[in-house]
Amino acid sequence: MKVVTGFVLGWVVLAVAALLLVFSGLYNVAASKQDNPIIAWLLSTTMRRSVAHHADAAAAPGPSTEDQVRQGFKLYNETCVYCHGGPGKDPVDIGQGLNPEPPYLADTVGRWTAPELFWIVKNGIRMTGMPSFGRTHADAELIAAVAFIQRLPQMTPAQYAEFEKQPEAESSTPQ
Repeated sequence: MKVVTGFVLGWVVLAVAALLLVFSGLYNVAASKQDNPIIAWLLSTTMRRSVAHHADAAAAPGPSTEDQVRQGFKLYNETCVYCHGGPGKDPVDIGQGLNPEPPYLADTVGRWTAPELFWIVKNGIRMTGMPSFGRTHADAELIAAVAFIQRLPQMTPAQYAEFEKQPEAESSTPQ
């Protein structure tokens, strides 16, 4: 009985401490302040496990075509490059001011499967600045964006610049 009482009391003390922390305002939520390493690990691990759990392998984009990559560039260049940058392109002020810092996708895209990337682009990630594009873009557009994102690790700044020079008609979004 003492063990159960001690266990319950321990949880009550922990809950009260957590509520005191929340309501005291002592925890600094400023985007300019980095999280302590334990909190950063907890949030990052939770995010990665959640994405892996919710990403539907059945909804995975198939092999990408060159046309999808070109179409995906248009969406990436209009929405993503500001925070994530690109080959030869640094993130703008908005992206540099986010916490956690948006990853440079050319370096990190290999850590994610196609279904996970699609899920992230479609649903976003809470409290990171990563918006959900699923409400504003068709799945075909998001699949094209994933095709382009997966091409980033092999892309040079010159190749990215070539995509930027494409006529609007060539880079129109899929219907």
